[in-house]
Amino acid sequence: MAKQRDIKNRIKSISNTKKITSTMEMVSTAKMKKMQSRLEMSKPYELKVNEIIKNLLSTGVETSNDPLFRESRDPSRILILEITGNRGLCGSFNTNIINNTLKLKKEFESDEKEVLLYTLGKKGINYNNFAGIPMFKSAPNPEDKISFEDASKISEELRRMFVSGEVHEVYISYTRVVTSSSQKPEIIKLIPIQKKEEEEIDAKLRINTEYIFEPNPYRIFAYILPLYLKVKIFTCFLESSFSEQFARRVAMKNASDASSEMIHDLTISYNRVRQAKITNEIAEIVGGAAALE
Repeated sequence: MAKQRDIKNRIKSISNTKKITSTMEMVSTAKMKKMQSRLEMSKPYELKVNEIIKNLLSTGVETSNDPLFRESRDPSRILILEITGNRGLCGSFNTNIINNTLKLKKEFESDEKEVLLYTLGKKGINYNNFAGIPMFKSAPNPEDKISFEDASKISEELRRMFVSGEVHEVYISYTRVVTSSSQKPEIIKLIPIQKKEEEEIDAKLRINTEYIFEPNPYRIFAYILPLYLKVKIFTCFLESSFSEQFARRVAMKNASDASSEMIHDLTISYNRVRQAKITNEIAEIVGGAAALE
């Protein structure tokens, strides 16, 4: 049986660990609420941009003239924008993104396609360096400090590479927010922009509806599509940051709960050892008194 002092020291060590995990849980909760607020403010803007593009497409406007819609017949050079976190202690958050990215990369490479990894986040960078996976470009994740200007710079860089033909397709690997309590690692195709299936619209309404464009629809597309890319990337960053803080909060809460259970079990063990020691001392005293008689 462990000594009384050893158990006491272990209880003290676990209590100190619990203080750290509880503090990290509170910090993650505060950051998570901050990112949730930013996400709620940006989401309507993203939905409105999507709605404008959808309405333009529903008119039957020819989109082949815009390079961002142009599908390559044989896409041989693919870029994957991988968004991971800078720190750990957030469960399988980073691992799921990395695994998803490498799985897609392997599928493309099995089809003899070249894949460029654009990794954002120290965890993704460290893993790729450790595994010897080459990266086209890498940088730390701005996390909760991400601004629309940061997303715009990345968007412009990716758009320029696609339009110039340097890459034929661009994907984003990140963690999507399904609900406030559910997140899912996902990979979406960013460029070329996909013409999503339109919702069912009454045929008569479509025939009788006339649109007047000012300026012409091509100029509207030329403005709205780059904006769409910027908003999409910005939203992906916000969702990823929210998901990371949520995952860290859950991990730290589980660690704090596990610490509480361990402290409870060790306290019982400590009391048993202490009780056994006291009982033994009483027995020795009683035995000594009996011997004197």
